Amino acid sequence: MNKRWLFTHGTEVVLLGALGCLPLAINTPYALGLLTLLTIYGVCLIGLDVTVGYLGQINLAQAAFLGLGAYAASLSVTHFGLGIVAALGFSFVSTFLVGGLLAFPALRLDGPQFALATLSFSAITTTTLNEMEWLTQGAQGLHVTRPDLWGWQFTAAGFYWMCLAILALVWLTMRNLLNSQWGRAFEALRDSPIATDAIGVGTYRHKIAGFAIGSALGGLAGGLYAFNFQYLQPSSFGYDLMIILLLGVVLGGRKNLWGAVVGAALIVLLPNLLSNPVVFRSFALIGVIIALLSGLEKYRQQTLRSFQALAPILAMVILAVGALLIHNTEDWRKAIFALMLFAVVVGLPEGLMGFATRRLAQLFHIDADSLPPSLPLEKVLRPQTQSPQRLLEIQQLKHHFGGVKALNDISLHVMTGQIHGLIGPNGSGKSTLVNLITGLYSPSGGTIRFRGQPLPLGSLYKIAHSGIARTFQNLQLFSELSALENVMLALRDHYRVPLALLLLGLGKQQQTQAQAKALALLEWVGIHPLAQQRAKDLPYGAQRLLEIARALACHPALLILDEPAAGLAHPDITRLVEVIRHIRQCGITIILIEHHMDVVSELCDVVTVLDGGKIIASGTPEAIKREPAVVNAYLGVSC
Repeated sequence: MNKRWLFTHGTEVVLLGALGCLPLAINTPYALGLLTLLTIYGVCLIGLDVTVGYLGQINLAQAAFLGLGAYAASLSVTHFGLGIVAALGFSFVSTFLVGGLLAFPALRLDGPQFALATLSFSAITTTTLNEMEWLTQGAQGLHVTRPDLWGWQFTAAGFYWMCLAILALVWLTMRNLLNSQWGRAFEALRDSPIATDAIGVGTYRHKIAGFAIGSALGGLAGGLYAFNFQYLQPSSFGYDLMIILLLGVVLGGRKNLWGAVVGAALIVLLPNLLSNPVVFRSFALIGVIIALLSGLEKYRQQTLRSFQALAPILAMVILAVGALLIHNTEDWRKAIFALMLFAVVVGLPEGLMGFATRRLAQLFHIDADSLPPSLPLEKVLRPQTQSPQRLLEIQQLKHHFGGVKALNDISLHVMTGQIHGLIGPNGSGKSTLVNLITGLYSPSGGTIRFRGQPLPLGSLYKIAHSGIARTFQNLQLFSELSALENVMLALRDHYRVPLALLLLGLGKQQQTQAQAKALALLEWVGIHPLAQQRAKDLPYGAQRLLEIARALACHPALLILDEPAAGLAHPDITRLVEVIRHIRQCGITIILIEHHMDVVSELCDVVTVLDGGKIIASGTPEAIKREPAVVNAYLGVSC
């Protein structure tokens, strides 16, 4: 039993055990009510964190889903006589469906637009619940009797233990889900939706699934909320609760199950902390200390600008001074929440538990997870034996940006097993051509055939599944994922364990095998010692090689490299050339866009030269160097 296992799973057991034992020591109705509300909000915030933490979207609809789940559970008991288990199941399923339906239009938006869409949904939901008096009793409120559990009547402690059991179940299943391919896909969507589609994972379906799951957990929490208070009013699920829930996720820590529970504890306890001057002042002082430690550390490491380091400290100092001067904190509640939210968002984006986890890991020297040995490369990237034929055929391809003809009547073919170079001056249409082949753009005219069949135009996802992979001129890595996780995500054909079994934790062997395959590819490109570093922390040359390894994990028949040597130093270019040679030896056909003519001359069998959206020359590297049109348009001097 290693130290890391104790640090992660051992502390989970201690937390849940301690929460389970609290009613034995604290038996007052008020304290039990707070504990029960903590578990309910814990379930709700785990769901909210899927959207806010993993998908990276500001979701203002979770309070509405909490309300919908509460009314769904209440009405199913009142009108249909369902038991508590069936009522909670109805809350979960109904909000899952509503969340999925809302996700279809809302997730086509990003950033502020998505936030406004979910805010509008919340406003409509509250208004609808208020106006449908024939069903919800409107502003008068809806009374509901808490059903028994198979004949067993709940006491206050008994209902708390049931809520805690549900929180534990949600914790375990979501940990299994978020540590799997699904969790990596959710995180990848936040960093680069384009690259997610380009490796064939699928942006839209994962967005919808993530939002629907998070909404369903909000609905499940709503059912528990209804049976806890046994009285509902639409106004309870409005703007104030929306902000409190968002505050809980941000304060506790995004992408962190511990953060959801700690955030729930904070938003449950904060009103009581604010009402007690001594506790509130102590809380404010602790905030100042945390802001100082975090700000000074990051400023010293030059990971934050001066404003990001000093602004949270100033906000917490203002809060501490206010704690000394303000007599009635309830009047300043929203201002206090705003200061706390500002301090955390600016200075502690990983939240309290993200900060604490990192510091504790350093303090107790908790190493990263041990990795399995890498597989032999031939078991990961099997050599492709192909007879010489036209793998890719392009006929009279056109693409217009308004009145600008970026490509005009391009016709070429790429033979299997070749490295086909694509060169030309900036703006000649090279990247546009690649974007058309890979589905990022839809052509204005012409045809593209791959393996003798028309390509599904305008779909990165479908083209990735047809056997074409690519890298990008401007790096499109999943920056918050490790190098290993970047490659594991692209091994899409490896993951075959059904979702139901995955939630039960039965996908660990599959995960280990994926790690071994990904390590083989990282070892092949020479960056396996950096496997557990985040992609954004890698040296630039390693990032370029990582993007190639990720593309190879898709098992492509055609690999398109868009200026892979751009910005590389000479040793990195030498390594890159060696890697590309090895890729060719595996039988993978390559289209290489490159400005380094020495790289093109050394690697390419055929070179096509573009200028002004047209082909001006095609042939061997030596032949095109002597073409007058190429010399005039691109080389500037005969080689």
